[in-house]
Amino acid sequence: MINLTETYMTKHSRTQPNQSIRRAAIVSLVMLFLLCALVLWERYGSYWKRSSELLTVTTEPVPQEYTVPASHQGTVITINYPSKDYLTNEEITKPAFVYLPYGYDESVQYDVLYLMHGWMMRAQDYLQDSSGIKQLFDHLIEDGRIRPFIAVCLTFDRDNEPQTYERSVEELALFQYELREYAMPYLEEKLSTYAENTSIKGLRASRDHRAFGGFSMGAVTTWHQFLFNLDLIRSFIPMSCDSWIRGSNGGLQKPELTVHSLVTAVHNQRYHLNDYFIYACAGKGDPMFKNIDTQVQEMKRRQEFCAENMIYAIKEDGLHDMNTVREYFYNALPHIFPKEG
Repeated sequence: MINLTETYMTKHSRTQPNQSIRRAAIVSLVMLFLLCALVLWERYGSYWKRSSELLTVTTEPVPQEYTVPASHQGTVITINYPSKDYLTNEEITKPAFVYLPYGYDESVQYDVLYLMHGWMMRAQDYLQDSSGIKQLFDHLIEDGRIRPFIAVCLTFDRDNEPQTYERSVEELALFQYELREYAMPYLEEKLSTYAENTSIKGLRASRDHRAFGGFSMGAVTTWHQFLFNLDLIRSFIPMSCDSWIRGSNGGLQKPELTVHSLVTAVHNQRYHLNDYFIYACAGKGDPMFKNIDTQVQEMKRRQEFCAENMIYAIKEDGLHDMNTVREYFYNALPHIFPKEG
């Protein structure tokens, strides 16, 4: 005769350990999932929380009164710094043309804007009277629209003279090393900036008070700084050109690969959305408009670029010239160096 009680107990005793093992496995899997989710949120959470697509705005014209000198005018000085020709490894000396705001005081710390010229231009061109850009800086500070800052105008060319297209492309592609190893440490040692010291550690600690901008090939150089010197610079003003990290006109011809490189630079530094800012500028009458516009449209598809950290400014009748650049500065600088309070 079959003992039902004994049979039940035998089966129950066999299944009980199996059920316990399954429950323990399920709990372990749930805990592993939660741990992975926590790690992903720590690294990428800010991207998932982005507020909205990056902003596209139309630039406002420079006021007519900005065409005359301001009452309180800054000064321009030249500082020569040691460097090297990265194509030949020859030691050289290069000039930096520096704008100091009215009332510059060595006991005060100032933000710094590094500027790079375009092809067939020289470092000093931004600050010549004919450009009107120094007057613009003076007025913006005098009117309280931005806080006082230092502008440092540099050149990727070893001789600070116009060169062939091919040579200029070669030189700008290496300028990020010169900026990091020579120009920035030497110049910020001489100037009153937020860098407590000019070691890489000191420059990284003060990156929130540093920006880089450029026009045409200077914009190509600006995108390079985002790619290679993001740990030293927080804000960027690329004007009238795309990134060429994937080859000349890469933002136009290879937008996906180009933007992937920009995204990778952000991830490599483990930065969040509010750790960097881009004010990209383009004019609809500029022959380079399609280059930067194609790249920016691809950037809009990426979570790393949004309203929190990027503005795309378009000048409806903007050309590839310094008058247009002047308007870009007028619109960009209040976002880069906003007046405190």
